Amino acid sequence: MQKEMKSLNDNKTWELVELPKSKQVIACKSVEDPCVYLKRVSNEIFGLVILILYVDDMLIVAKEKSKVEKLKAQLSAECSMKDLGLAKSIRGMEIHRDVKDGRLWLTQGKYERKVLERFNMLDAKLVGTSLANQFKHQLLVEFCPLDATEKRLMSKVPYESAIGSLMYLMVCTRPNIAYALGKVSKYMANLGKVYWKAVKWILRYIKGTMGYGLLFDAHSHQARTLLGMWTQIMHRIWTQGDLPRVM
Repeated sequence: MQKEMKSLNDNKTWELVELPKSKQVIACKSVEDPCVYLKRVSNEIFGLVILILYVDDMLIVAKEKSKVEKLKAQLSAECSMKDLGLAKSIRGMEIHRDVKDGRLWLTQGKYERKVLERFNMLDAKLVGTSLANQFKHQLLVEFCPLDATEKRLMSKVPYESAIGSLMYLMVCTRPNIAYALGKVSKYMANLGKVYWKAVKWILRYIKGTMGYGLLFDAHSHQARTLLGMWTQIMHRIWTQGDLPRVM
């Protein structure tokens, strides 16, 4: 936190002042994620209001809608903000809901299309796997370029940019490409032609699976288990005092 404050001061991003005595901090900042703020509103296990903030994008989550509305009113009284209603997207992720069946899923279809267009792969042939078996035996140091000519040619390939774009997909909604990305990102400093072919293979897989994402089903056993674990952990952190209470 101190490094963040120093950076804001040094770059004159904002004019930082002490909190006025008549004002209160809305929530507690999560130690695990600096973009997540928490406020306990009841003694229930999920008796929290969660505010997720990234630059000027914000999501507010709570068990009761009235708690969300109350926090929005508090924020509106302190600063200028625009209520865009039910969230449909954030940070390139599209949010889809089926309230009747208790389902929510996240996709990045628009972002995927932009990535494919950027690397001229929108018209590429589709493949059914994120990494072909042949690459598993070729992505080795022995296939890195040895002569200056090949190294010069490969230096012009937008390899790192492609890896970065795919990495954002993997972190947000496509964990199924994690293994393939782990393989192709090992030799970024001295890559051979086979590495670029492998990256293009991953892009071809993305094209064939555009619109795939993460599904959260309230009725599935896995969802209930994960939610139960998360709420119990948060409850334990709060009640044991591991999370600083700044109210």
